Amino acid sequence: SAAFLCLKKSNQSIIGLTETMYLFRAPNCTYYTRICLPKELRDRGFPFDLKISLLSKYRGEAVTRNASVTLVVKKVLEGVTNNTTPEAFKRLVNQDINDTRLSFSSSASHQAPSRNTEITQEEKRQIGQREFETRGISLVEALKRFIESKSKESVRVLTVQQLKQRTRHFINATPQDLVSDITSASALEYRDILLQEGRSVKSNKEYLAAVSQFFKWCCVMLHTTSNPFVNIRLNQKKEQGNDAARQRWGRLELKKLMSSAKYGEKEDDFKFATLLMLYHGLRPSEACQLALKDVAVIDSHLSLNITDSGVGQRLKTLASKRIVPVHPLLISAGFDVFVNKRASEERKQLFNYRPTNKNEDWSRQYCQQLGRLQITLGMPSGSRPTAYSFRHTFIDEMKQQEIDESIVAQLVGHECQSITFGRYGKKYPISLLLKKLKRVKYEIETQIVALI
Repeated sequence: SAAFLCLKKSNQSIIGLTETMYLFRAPNCTYYTRICLPKELRDRGFPFDLKISLLSKYRGEAVTRNASVTLVVKKVLEGVTNNTTPEAFKRLVNQDINDTRLSFSSSASHQAPSRNTEITQEEKRQIGQREFETRGISLVEALKRFIESKSKESVRVLTVQQLKQRTRHFINATPQDLVSDITSASALEYRDILLQEGRSVKSNKEYLAAVSQFFKWCCVMLHTTSNPFVNIRLNQKKEQGNDAARQRWGRLELKKLMSSAKYGEKEDDFKFATLLMLYHGLRPSEACQLALKDVAVIDSHLSLNITDSGVGQRLKTLASKRIVPVHPLLISAGFDVFVNKRASEERKQLFNYRPTNKNEDWSRQYCQQLGRLQITLGMPSGSRPTAYSFRHTFIDEMKQQEIDESIVAQLVGHECQSITFGRYGKKYPISLLLKKLKRVKYEIETQIVALI
């Protein structure tokens, strides 16, 4: 005979499955019940089927006992949870079958051995291992695997280190040990900790973003069912007024720098890298990693190809890839002559800067040189503009000249925030960019040309 068994579980998608169950007679004429378990359970290490002796060689009696045994197995199956191990399931089935057999009236039932309900040492080891696995992965182990995964992507070493450091900060702050134990309440408590530690709004957002990225990965890896940080927001007010703006170089500071004898003694690499940041808004690493092939005549204008196609070159975002015309001031200062000289020396890189330290930072050497120069000029650390401030100065100067933001965005490699220009507008031609670029002046142009 054949029947269908519907299994229902609240924690898994076994609802609606139908599995075959039937009565069969062994070669010794004894009848058995055979029940095939659902695939979801078999995938977890449960047996393919259960074969249960009905202790009878008479079909009529076997059919009656088959109904009793089936109900027993069905009841055990309905009680299976995510934490139930195959060994525990077998013991429960055997115990209930042994109890059911006591109700069999045939004398044959008293002659049959009981089904095994003892736990072996190997089963204890397997149960312990499975119970550990069902508890879930620890935050520390998950972070280790997450960082290993990110390291295999085309991501900067510094970015990976920041992800690790910021996620580790969360792990150290929470009393929970397992990924699956972290809830939205845990995330909210961590947000409050960040607010109490006195970081800037930008830094706090970066910390939350890093931890959210970690839990997004955990969701993909099935270590947890949801990202507890997905709805966590900062209600922290941004600083207002001049203090909120990026620090820029003032005109007096620029004049002090460019007119100093120490600046004049610097090599051309340092001077031209400085001018590329100040007059084009290049990030320090973008300037220092330029290859000779990245300087070329495009649409009849000497231009810079800001790209990540060269060996070791990297860009911050996709929008960072761009073509920028060279400012006329640099031509007057002999930038084209400098480029031709480097080309005649059969060099690949425009400057002598190379990526250093484990972060492979192209601008580290330049920034150190600038810092030492500023100290000699009486610009104390902590209250002075930095190499990145040249970029901020350029952007602010373009703003003061009332140049359209979409043009500035294309020059400095920002994503255009306007839906109309960002999604539908084409790139501005080099000639138009150059026209706007010429308007950038700092009243130090005479000193610059004289010093190079």
